[in-house]
Amino acid sequence: MDLNKELRELELTELNEKAENAVAVAVASTAVTGFVPIPFADAPLLIAQQVGLMASICAIYKIDIEKDGLKMLATAAIGAGGAVVVGKTLATNLLKMIPGIGTAAGGVVSGGTAGVVTLAMGKAFIEVCKMVKVGKLSEADLTSSKGTEIMKQQFREQLTKAKKK
Repeated sequence: MDLNKELRELELTELNEKAENAVAVAVASTAVTGFVPIPFADAPLLIAQQVGLMASICAIYKIDIEKDGLKMLATAAIGAGGAVVVGKTLATNLLKMIPGIGTAAGGVVSGGTAGVVTLAMGKAFIEVCKMVKVGKLSEADLTSSKGTEIMKQQFREQLTKAKKK
């Protein structure tokens, strides 16, 4: 193996580790946000935190994407999660409307759901960024329909893996 290839692989490994750390911090943060006992108050905060995570991952991989592009990718990914993500989010927020035990139980489930969705989104976006870094996808393609489809596919795969853990 030539030296340049080894150096590129080492650089990519280091970037991947930094990105994984950013995901771990965001998962903890969004889980806490999801625990907010006020019904439906956490959704805008969670999206902002997830977009912030994606921006951090972009910075780690030195990829330049506008914030609106990141919001679009995050929204597309969550939409790709389908009825399971939306249904669980709706159910937990309705549960939070019941004073006392409903608020507590809804917060716990909502926090767990937020953490799982953030984990899947972060890991999916890492995979997409790795594709850019190794030349399988261009930065320009990230916010195109091609990039959106790859993000959605990666999110579904990561969501399935996260649920199994």
